[in-house]
Amino acid sequence: MLTTRIAALLAATLCAGAACAVPAHASDRSGCTYRVVRVKTHLNVRAWPNGRILDKLYPGDRTWGPCRKTGSWRHIRGTDIGRKGYAYGHYLKKLGRR
Repeated sequence: MLTTRIAALLAATLCAGAACAVPAHASDRSGCTYRVVRVKTHLNVRAWPNGRILDKLYPGDRTWGPCRKTGSWRHIRGTDIGRKGYAYGHYLKKLGRR
């Protein structure tokens, strides 16, 4: 996890110019963008609302999803291993639409 974040930070730092290519998965990020808020440790990404845990999000992480709600839950993509799932909407701040 930490190694993945460090690698992503280094890639972003080295690729600050317009000459860098956009990864293929970046175009798949249509819908809404969210930031994890009001969390001290981590936010679980679940297979379905109140279902089994698939992934985790950490305070300040950004994620995206198709802007779909199921009750108070949002359909999103986790950052640890990138699995799709649901996170409780109270802990996600909507940053905008993509």
